[in-house]
Amino acid sequence: MNNTSLNQDEIINKVTKILDKIISENLESISQYEFKIRPGYGYDKFYLNHVDGSYDMSLQSLLHYILFEEGIYKQILNEDQFAKCMKVIKEEPEAIYSPSGDSVEDFEIQDLLDTIYDKSIAFTGRTLLAMGLDVYPDFEDYLNDCDSQRSQK
Repeated sequence: MNNTSLNQDEIINKVTKILDKIISENLESISQYEFKIRPGYGYDKFYLNHVDGSYDMSLQSLLHYILFEEGIYKQILNEDQFAKCMKVIKEEPEAIYSPSGDSVEDFEIQDLLDTIYDKSIAFTGRTLLAMGLDVYPDFEDYLNDCDSQRSQK
């Protein structure tokens, strides 16, 4: 893994703080436009409750652009991985970066990214539920997975 000044928990904390701010700044849009937000990241149109299926306009895509635009990818990816990430952003803007190699470094980064995505999605689901929004069916797998992971530790 790239020498990074951020550990997994610090990255998740940074991303969830950004998500919390995005949610609080878009309360009207979230409730009025079926979870559609325009937070200023990437192509600027995402649905907070789209967590399954295509990455286009999904919460995962928003997370991908947060990781890129906040410089987190630059801190955690090696030079080759970052170049591939940049290619995804330029050539496939509706996709998200995932290491394609089978090196130990690629597996470590994929594990880190999976954890960041899972915990950030669970955070978003819990936040929206706490607001009284009926999103449990959208986030059920993430909420249950994170809860079961937490109980195993």
